[in-house]
Amino acid sequence: MISHLESRWSRRALLQASAIASLGVGLTSCALATPVAPAGATAMPVEATPPSTVPAAAGTVVVMHFRHELTEDQEKQFEEDNPGIEIEFLNADAVRFFAMYAAGNPPDLLRTQAPSIPQYLARKMLYDLTPFFEVSEVLRPADLAPANDYYKANSPLEIGKGRIYGMVKDWSPDFTLFAYDKAFADAGLPLLDDAKPITYEEIYSLAKQLARFEGDRVVMWGYGYGDWWVDRIWMNMLAELGQGLYSEDFSKMNLTGNDEAKKVVKYYFDLAKENLVANPLNPSPSWNGEDFTKGTLALLQYGYWFSAMAGSDVTRGQVRMLPAPTWAGVRRDPTMTATGMVMAAVTKVPQAAWKVFEWYNGKEPAIERAKSGWGVPGLKSLYGLMPQETDFQKQVQKVLQEEMKYAEAVLQFNPFIGESTVYDSWGKNLDRALRGEISFEEMLASIEEEVNAAIKEGIDRIL
Repeated sequence: MISHLESRWSRRALLQASAIASLGVGLTSCALATPVAPAGATAMPVEATPPSTVPAAAGTVVVMHFRHELTEDQEKQFEEDNPGIEIEFLNADAVRFFAMYAAGNPPDLLRTQAPSIPQYLARKMLYDLTPFFEVSEVLRPADLAPANDYYKANSPLEIGKGRIYGMVKDWSPDFTLFAYDKAFADAGLPLLDDAKPITYEEIYSLAKQLARFEGDRVVMWGYGYGDWWVDRIWMNMLAELGQGLYSEDFSKMNLTGNDEAKKVVKYYFDLAKENLVANPLNPSPSWNGEDFTKGTLALLQYGYWFSAMAGSDVTRGQVRMLPAPTWAGVRRDPTMTATGMVMAAVTKVPQAAWKVFEWYNGKEPAIERAKSGWGVPGLKSLYGLMPQETDFQKQVQKVLQEEMKYAEAVLQFNPFIGESTVYDSWGKNLDRALRGEISFEEMLASIEEEVNAAIKEGIDRIL
């Protein structure tokens, strides 16, 4: 999973996509405006047609994806092996996807992430693939990795079990850490134990000791995290306390009235204020994954997928993967992206689309991805293909196998907002607070107000 690329798509294009949807450009013409009550939402996608009664597996299947994850050579091989089925490839573009859906001709298969699933379900945009999974000899339900629970649902507010609407192409326990050992040695700090999780409080302390400055210039960042996933991170931290970011019916965000949520947000605010992480006033020149591989970031919080690129000419032999930290002493390390594939509810070629879906997620492309180390396979039967040749890969696998014991939790995402809603508000208001234009409390209130307005708009749009 090339996460910095997909994050760019999520945070920019999805915001535009949400704007398109809010304008009501013909969404009702393709059965998207299905009532979903804020409390106990129950609206579900249309019933799937059993495989035995759908047309034969033939036709053109439009796939919206990233070309580096579905190559032309793979596409050509599939078409040779499956005469009668052609793949029409479209580059992943959220704005284009919503526009195509509004026009009634969406792509048949779409690359997506877990946070979008509840919203797609609420709008009846997803095809129920359960009947296909039940008879597949390739994608057997018992073989699905735990991360696939993000694609199971009884309703938009009941993610984790029930009918199956897609699956992950690969995934990672996403809260693990990567340490640049040389930075620790230069700071006179002992190397961290890869068998013992540290706390977020310890991360803060380490970041202060690891960070190095030359005047106002950052020479070594102390800590890095995917800020475009900031709400997902907050959700997981609060889950250690049995709490969430939203009301039970997801109709409101609650920051100002939740002391524990305030502490979580204050933690990231303080990191930014002290320049221990990249921030609006002192941004990374690229992205923090590249900062790490250039040897200018000491401790980075990314999932297993990052191990495929962590060892650069600068950092090779000086990197180790570490367990996920804890906020309140409870070990949790779920995936927060669960990048995968879904089928459009209004597809006209479900059988042919399933053949492509099955091939991509369970056959040659899935095998190649498993061997690459860019993510844990979506099928448990492919786990053994993950690379374990180098000392670093062996160390990573040792940590990964332990972390997977804590990776089965599913985050319930808000079905009424887009993937970037919270991130966009956080970035804008964090900038103002760091400049001293607003206080921390005013920043919290502004984020809450903006997100709640977006939630209301999303509920009104679905109703």
